[in-house]
Amino acid sequence: MNIPELILREIIHRKLNFFLALLAVAGAVIAWSAALGSLRRFDAATETELATLQKKTDAEMDRLEDEIRKTMKGLGFNVYIFPAGEELWKIKERGYAEATMPEQYADKLAQSGVVTVNHLLPELSRRVDWKEKNRSILLVGVAGQVPILHHNPNQKAMMDPLEPGTCFVGHDLHRSLGIGEGDTVTINGDDYKVGKVFPPRNLIDDDTIWIHLKQAQKLFSMPGRINSMLALGCNCHTIEGLADIRRELKGVLPDIQIVELGNNAIVRSEARAEVARSAKLAKQAVVDRRTATRAERARFANLLAPLVALGSFIGVAMLSFGNVRERLPEIGTLRAIGFTNTRILALLLGRAAIIGVGGWSLAAAASAALARASWNTALPPSTWFMLLAGVPLLSLAAAWLPALDALRRDPVAILRHD
Repeated sequence: MNIPELILREIIHRKLNFFLALLAVAGAVIAWSAALGSLRRFDAATETELATLQKKTDAEMDRLEDEIRKTMKGLGFNVYIFPAGEELWKIKERGYAEATMPEQYADKLAQSGVVTVNHLLPELSRRVDWKEKNRSILLVGVAGQVPILHHNPNQKAMMDPLEPGTCFVGHDLHRSLGIGEGDTVTINGDDYKVGKVFPPRNLIDDDTIWIHLKQAQKLFSMPGRINSMLALGCNCHTIEGLADIRRELKGVLPDIQIVELGNNAIVRSEARAEVARSAKLAKQAVVDRRTATRAERARFANLLAPLVALGSFIGVAMLSFGNVRERLPEIGTLRAIGFTNTRILALLLGRAAIIGVGGWSLAAAASAALARASWNTALPPSTWFMLLAGVPLLSLAAAWLPALDALRRDPVAILRHD
């Protein structure tokens, strides 16, 4: 009779002993996998909570960003760039700079990769006497916005482009002189068709007429020159917003000076920064709380797993001792008829190996059922393969001492007492 057949017959004969040993091994594996699966489930729940918090934060940040954009656009251009070397108080008093700078400065700034401004509009402004109306007006030459392509090549312009021969008119001139859209006005001998009349804006713009930049440069005998650039502060890259504009722009064009406006935009930018800080603190609070909880769970799991493994080892060892004690007459008979110690050892340890593999299989099936029922998180296959190698070894170790005890007994002494 071969060893596998003897092992099978013994298992069938002593079913209770085998079943209890199987449960001891399976219980240890289930307890260990459940503890580890619980930690994995806790980690997954943490990631979900953080993702939900991040999603809410992103939505709030997007809302604030949109409000900032709308507020700043509603304010109009809020960054004024002038040539260096002229007192700002004189520029503010006059409404324009006497000094000029190359028109190419606008292209240089647009192509530099700046992120703190958008909607770049070069201008050439002068106050002139409007001979036909016998009054002084501010005449501003503009062509159109210089696109900052790395921001958004499809961005909508804040000011419609002016075609040569057309003009835009401020509100006071429209109201006091009765100028309307579609009219033709003559300014110092040149005719312009009114393309747009602006609503009330501010003291300077309401008394201004805008014409094409090239016509203004020709009129003022300043070809290729501008005396200012207007821009819109952009909060889409840094939450500090307006505070970074001066540093970045002067890094590209050192010989300029900058005036920044828009307190409402600054307030919204600070609110956005506060939301970002609060979100960061809230996220860190979640991380700290769940890290502490996980540490407690991990300590419990690290304590539970060795205790359960030890209990399983002792249980299997005791069951193995009981099994060997009951089988002593069988072992004595087998040795008397010529079974070697190696074959006896294979007989006893083979049963222990089957217990280990069977307990592992039972635990794997139970863990899969728990995972399907969402009571736990399934462990990766690599972990189960590691257990498949380790659990039978634990079962063999538990059966080793009882097997050695059986081998050291004299078969004659065993059979004499049978």
